[in-house]
Amino acid sequence: MSDEASGAGRPSERAFLADGGEMGALTRAHDWESTPLGPPEEWPQSLRTTLRVLLNTRHPMFIWWGPDLIQFYNDAYRETMGPERHPSALGQPGRDCWEEIWDIIGPQIEYVMAGKGATWHEDQLVPVTRHGSREDVWWTYGFSPIDDEDGHVGGVLVVCNDVTERILADQRRELLARELSHRVKNTLATVQAIASQTLQGDIGIEEARTAFTARLMALSRVQDILTGEPGAGAPLSKVVANALEHQGLDRFATNGPRVRLLPTAVTAMAMALHELSTNAAKYGALSTPDGRVSVEWEIRRPDDGEATFVLRWIETGGPPVTPPKRRGFGSRLIERGIAMELEGEATITYAPDGVTCVVEAPLSGLTG
Repeated sequence: MSDEASGAGRPSERAFLADGGEMGALTRAHDWESTPLGPPEEWPQSLRTTLRVLLNTRHPMFIWWGPDLIQFYNDAYRETMGPERHPSALGQPGRDCWEEIWDIIGPQIEYVMAGKGATWHEDQLVPVTRHGSREDVWWTYGFSPIDDEDGHVGGVLVVCNDVTERILADQRRELLARELSHRVKNTLATVQAIASQTLQGDIGIEEARTAFTARLMALSRVQDILTGEPGAGAPLSKVVANALEHQGLDRFATNGPRVRLLPTAVTAMAMALHELSTNAAKYGALSTPDGRVSVEWEIRRPDDGEATFVLRWIETGGPPVTPPKRRGFGSRLIERGIAMELEGEATITYAPDGVTCVVEAPLSGLTG
């Protein structure tokens, strides 16, 4: 049998299926005679015209036609479907194809098919399975009626756009804005506490200015760490190095497992280390050429109970230590910061051979 005799070679009657890329070729080759639509030569003119527009546009478009909602779509829409539905969706009844989301789109289609007019849906979440996994996909789309030859609604034209990338980008920006707002508020609260505590007690203006400036610089270095890290927080090893480098890292021995701190924990730990190193440089091990400081940390994981983070600051080789007559702001900053931000405890011991500080906190308070 020749192509002309079989109907495949009727260019004048099937001209509306010409071109259209891959989906045009698949539509021309499809066995429509075995579907409720019958051969393309018998399709209503409105369907032919709409289908020709669909196949020759680069914007994602989709058609449901007839009581069974037989499906057509173009190359632009094909790219959004995944191998689970393409190319089997062509000529398939709509409900069979989209059963997993029919509770969302079914009523919308029925509304249009009932002659109630077009619909518009902006940034609509329509979770679908594609490429082997369930995905949250957001769409902006409109459903428009296509009349049949009797003037009744014969089908639905869908003009749509996958806006998932924009929605996710908006969500990331909103998350970043909230995180930035939270971080700024925390930073301002820390600055306020530093200013208030630095200016308390018997301290001269110049000494207060110097201490306040140094603490602000330490806080600034914390922000540099947080903004320079991908994601939230930072590695403890980086926090330690950043807090101590202004005193010369060759004076320190550091050791401990990899731990990634939450942003609040980064600030608390960095400020505590700044106070300890500043005190060591003025009065402790770092005030003498041979003095050294060991900073080591570990995670204790009991068989039953919560994991605990432990950090030890140990000074050696410095001058003999005399316990201070009053607790300074540095000690209060360390103790309060560890207690409030890490839900832990800092214990400073002024032993004659060197200052030690032990920080203990639930691991969850540092890492989330």
